Amino acid sequence: MNFAKKRIKKISRLDIFLNKVKKYAYIETISIVGVFLLVGYFISPQDICFVDKQISYLLILLAIITLFHGFENGLVAIGMISLAMWSFYPEFPYIDFLVALMMTMIFSEFHYYWTRKIKELTVEANYKTTKLNELSKAFYTLKISHDQLEKNYVVKPMSIRNAIESIIATAKELQTDSTNERTNMFYKNFLSLLEKSFNVNSGFIIYKNNTEHDLIKENSSITYSSICEKYTKDEIMSSYLVDRAIEFKQPIYISDSVGEPALKNKENSKFLVAIPFVWEKNVNSVLVIDSMPFMAFNKENLISISILLEYLSITIAKNKTLAHSHKISQVNDEDFIYEYNRLRYISDNYQVDSTIMVIKIDNELQTRKVHEKIKQMLRSLDIATVVKYEKNSFIILLFPLSDESSALGFLNRLKHNIKDFKDKQFQNMNFSVQELTLLNKYIEDDYHD
Repeated sequence: MNFAKKRIKKISRLDIFLNKVKKYAYIETISIVGVFLLVGYFISPQDICFVDKQISYLLILLAIITLFHGFENGLVAIGMISLAMWSFYPEFPYIDFLVALMMTMIFSEFHYYWTRKIKELTVEANYKTTKLNELSKAFYTLKISHDQLEKNYVVKPMSIRNAIESIIATAKELQTDSTNERTNMFYKNFLSLLEKSFNVNSGFIIYKNNTEHDLIKENSSITYSSICEKYTKDEIMSSYLVDRAIEFKQPIYISDSVGEPALKNKENSKFLVAIPFVWEKNVNSVLVIDSMPFMAFNKENLISISILLEYLSITIAKNKTLAHSHKISQVNDEDFIYEYNRLRYISDNYQVDSTIMVIKIDNELQTRKVHEKIKQMLRSLDIATVVKYEKNSFIILLFPLSDESSALGFLNRLKHNIKDFKDKQFQNMNFSVQELTLLNKYIEDDYHD
């Protein structure tokens, strides 16, 4: 029995070595400085730190340690060097010590700005990758809808995407405060959709309960399709497919010798497919297919099912996020609120800021014209929404991972593209994503402290 899975990137020996070095940085620093002093003691006991040599070996040592590990390790090295100077030199070399200390601080400043820039670029790349993945999955869902319409237009004149939206609407109408019960309704309707559209005869979804930090193997619930055989949780978790899918965080399915889905090996496994949904590096749910016709069990259908599962599961996770999110005054656009909270999280944890621009207009027609022009000019990651408070309308624009200069550049381009002089007359103000209180006061025209 062969199981197809994505190739997992192998960590190189260099990466393993660097990770271990960073983990034990202080031990490494103490060891290197100790070896340096030991060599100095044997070569030149009267000049153990080599301060009187033509080449400043001490500064080279401090540069290597501080540039690689940072200020703290540089300070440890300086402390050991100063003790050696105090103990082995007849008169403490103050000038050499102060030069070494000053250079350590300069080296540490280089290390700080370099690592900070790398962190900012990494966060920006991860955010853009996440947005690209979400958009690509939405696009692929639309492609699946087109394929289904082309094949089954007479029998089923409804796209897959519309079916998912119907599932979401049904779950929202559920009159219960239980998050698990709403999630169960999401997945039950999703399994029904798979049965109708992809001939998934039977299957189930195992998903984490409300506790965020629990593992799916320890705290989870199961939703079954209408005719699926019931299994105990131990039977499910002991299955090779499910165990591998959770461990590798990749879809696993029964395959033939060339890696194509094949039912001939079904007798060696309880299940056909295990498709996990990964959210913030944790497995939140796993779709397990128990039975499926031979003609429908192909890679194209499995990819389509995997994309649809992620599309639905992201929506479920998104709703959970919105339930505990920061709120912008008068804004009811869930997509906008969700994106704001994701950027607020990045700003809180990585100090990579984003900018909000608020355009205030007191005329409804002018608001409509300016908003239409803005929609034509928005970049792929930028989003905008319109709210109304008392006599004023507010167009709120969110510029992800961009500073105020980007917002001002957009404002200049907007005014340049608006032809009517009257439509260019409006108030505007920029805010950091951290300035939520001030932003709400601006919208509500509240000058109280």
